[in-house]
Amino acid sequence: MKASSCLSTLALGLSLAAPVQAEDSPLQASLSCQPAAGPGRIVCELTTHASAGKLVWSDAVVVRAPAFARPLRSRFAAQLGSSGSAGGAWAKLALVASEAGVGKLELLARGVICQEGPAGQWCAAVRTPVVVELRVALPSAKAR
Repeated sequence: MKASSCLSTLALGLSLAAPVQAEDSPLQASLSCQPAAGPGRIVCELTTHASAGKLVWSDAVVVRAPAFARPLRSRFAAQLGSSGSAGGAWAKLALVASEAGVGKLELLARGVICQEGPAGQWCAAVRTPVVVELRVALPSAKAR
């Protein structure tokens, strides 16, 4: 079989794979961001955990950020077991707000979850979208 034929078959197989919806995903994720009283640094925290099995690896990718608040990194790795919940992970994301505004920050949380099965342990890559609304207020007027 030619290499181009193999690649087309692989691409077709990947395009037919059904996407996992957030509510069906074995990877549960939540994102919270500190309120911003004006332009400057915004810190967000992502927590992830497996609804079944054990989360053995996790990261997140910024899919979309508002123009007024840019992330310092587009991908960040999560630390396993440090979120306070067994089998969970957490990560911090920093953004820089250049002006006031309201917009959505969209991430794709990814992970590898392992479970015991009748034939032994198996692992699967999972992902789930996470969205939070960012609000950066106008700086308050200074007293004269």
